[in-house]
Amino acid sequence: MRDFEEAVKTAAEKSVLKLIADGGWIQPNYADRLKIPAEWIERAWGLVDTAKVQAQLADRIEKELADRIMNHLAAEMATDVKKILSHPERREALRAVARNHVDAICKGEKPE
Repeated sequence: MRDFEEAVKTAAEKSVLKLIADGGWIQPNYADRLKIPAEWIERAWGLVDTAKVQAQLADRIEKELADRIMNHLAAEMATDVKKILSHPERREALRAVARNHVDAICKGEKPE
């Protein structure tokens, strides 16, 4: 009987925690919400400068497209660099060139 009581207690605790975590214990009262008349919304919509909205939307879409294109290009370049550097000979050749340039810069010379 003790195991049953413990199981019921554990189940009740889990149920209460789930209810709190899901936010189910907070329910808005939809009957008391503010009702905006349809005519008021129609008048407000008529005052909207749709050309201005379209221009702002176009700017935002252009920025989003540019960001996505750049992210895809960066991913492609990263993949290409990984492929190039996966060969030890190429990797060492690139390191040698980099060392020569760094050495020249440190000496105040122009890299070859």
